[in-house]
Amino acid sequence: MLMRNFNFKKAVLFGLLCAGGLCLYQLSYAENEKEVAARSAPDVPKYDEQGALEFPETFRRWIFVGAALGLSYSEHAPHPDEQQFTNVYITPAAYQHYELTGSFPEKTMLAMAVYRRQRKPPLGDLKLHGSYEGELVAVEVAVKDGDQFHDGWAYFDFSPEKGETKLRRTATAFPTKKCYDCHLEHAADDNVFVQFYPVLRRLMDNKPVK
Repeated sequence: MLMRNFNFKKAVLFGLLCAGGLCLYQLSYAENEKEVAARSAPDVPKYDEQGALEFPETFRRWIFVGAALGLSYSEHAPHPDEQQFTNVYITPAAYQHYELTGSFPEKTMLAMAVYRRQRKPPLGDLKLHGSYEGELVAVEVAVKDGDQFHDGWAYFDFSPEKGETKLRRTATAFPTKKCYDCHLEHAADDNVFVQFYPVLRRLMDNKPVK
């Protein structure tokens, strides 16, 4: 009888452990499903109730189209006297559309990440030369959204507030004369500085003949 009770208790305990493990597996699977869904969701501009653009958290997974050192046309830079690295990304759907049609579709987003220039330090007896991207200091975003903006394109700056270090979570569009007019006059194609981004420049030079 004692042995039978002991085996029964072990069976119950084993069943509880299996049930608990199954629950944990299901929770983990559900979280993974959410992560996969979030990663596969289309990258489109999202706005808060006041119409401010939400920070595009996924921009690093977009298509990288070009980089520059010291190329700046804005006044927001936290350190205007130093040359900074910039990396520019475009949403995958917009890239594919531009590649196929030669035009940027509605909901196109481009993000420019600004990094402080860092000098390579010596490593023992090695004398290293050059610079690399250091601290991320700003992110600027261009959005093509005729439903939201009268001009079609709008421009946003998520650099930290004065005295802060973290990027802003939302940003309002610059006035038309601040950015739009400059892009309209000087950008190579549809308000985008394609001439500075070799990946897009190659596509522009090989546009489909209409």
